[in-house]
This record gives sequence, C-alpha cells and structure tokens, in this order.
Amino acid sequence: MQEKREYAKIRLMAQVSLAAALAIVLSPLKIFQMPQGGSVSLEMVPIFFIAIRFGGVWGMVAGLIAGIGQVIFGAYIVHPVQFILDYPLAFALLGVAGFMKNLPLVGVLAGSALRFLAHVVSGAVFFGQYAPEKMNVWFYSAIYNASYMLPETVITLVAIVSLLHAERVVSEKKKKK
Repeated sequence: MQEKREYAKIRLMAQVSLAAALAIVLSPLKIFQMPQGGSVSLEMVPIFFIAIRFGGVWGMVAGLIAGIGQVIFGAYIVHPVQFILDYPLAFALLGVAGFMKNLPLVGVLAGSALRFLAHVVSGAVFFGQYAPEKMNVWFYSAIYNASYMLPETVITLVAIVSLLHAERVVSEKKKKK
C-alpha cells in the first residue's frame, strides 16, 4: 500500500513538472505580442489543467514553477517586486482554479482575473511612465493588460473545455471496456 502511495506522489509530481515545462515551452509561441510586454499564447492551459485535475495547491505549484521558468528563459525585469508580481505570483495565482474544481470554467476566469490583477499592479507601479500624458496609470495599466489577457483567457477557456471534454470521452471509453 505504501508503495502505491509513493508511486502516486511521484506520478503527480511528474505531471505537475511536465505541465510547468509545457507552459514554459508554449510561452514563446505567441499568437500576439504587445509592444511593452504581455502576449497571447497557450501558456496558461497546462497550469489550469493541472489545477482542475489535482487541486489548487498543485495548480499553484505548477504556476510558480512556470513563472520562474519564464524568467530563466528570458524575462523583462526592472525591479524585484515587479519580478514577483509578473512571474511567480501571477502564474501561481492561476492555480486558484483548482479550488473550484466543480466549476472549472469559473475557476479559469478567477485564476485569469487574479493574474490580470497582478499584472495591473505591476504595470501601474513599474511601467506607468508609458501611460499617455494626463491618463491615470491604473486605468492605463488595466487597459493595456486587458488587451492581451482577455483574448488569452478566451482562448484558454476554449482549450480547457476541449481538454475536459476529451478527458471525459476517454474516461467513458475506459469504463465500457
């Protein structure tokens, strides 16, 4: 029995690690890139999938690893707090979806909204100088970050719905055997 538990833990850690690695690999494959950072990609999908499948804690671990991995493979950092907000924290917050396993799409929206908020705070505090003259830096940051986070969230929702459907179909086929 102990052997089975250890095997299950190792298997879970491997899946979390693979999801984080996949998020890192998907990050530079951009559908759209903003001029001062931020892009639309499929990087959130593996993190959300882990969160929905194994829970919020494991989703947050996958997101944390992915956020740090993005820094290792090239990130724009101007301050240690900006680094934390835009990378490890923003991606760890995606794992919140796992605390809403019964409402996975609501979880994806919640995780995306929390990531968005982390980027808005970072943008207002550290990149406010890019705001047009007389424009509130918080409003500017919200609009800027929404311009890529909204499309990425919609694409992620479609991908998650497809993955959950595919997982359900495979599970039903296994039951019939």
